[in-house]
Amino acid sequence: MPPLISQIVGWPQRVIHWLCSGRADYTDFQRRKATPAHRARRTLCLFVWSGAAVLMLLCPSPGCIATLILIATFVSFSLLDGQP
Repeated sequence: MPPLISQIVGWPQRVIHWLCSGRADYTDFQRRKATPAHRARRTLCLFVWSGAAVLMLLCPSPGCIATLILIATFVSFSLLDGQP
């Protein structure tokens, strides 16, 4: 990737890091995000959302889609919550 494009693409992450760099909860989050357990839970969330997408394709009614989105969001939040 050319240097200019990589600078443009990376600016949101740099701004967030600059704004939150002194906060203890942000550093704990960054440390927790790098663990293998968190990466495994992120992979599980990917499977949850993939399954929800398949079910949305099978049942394309708006009520079914909204229900599946809410359930997948809840499951993802509960998986990625700060568990030891």
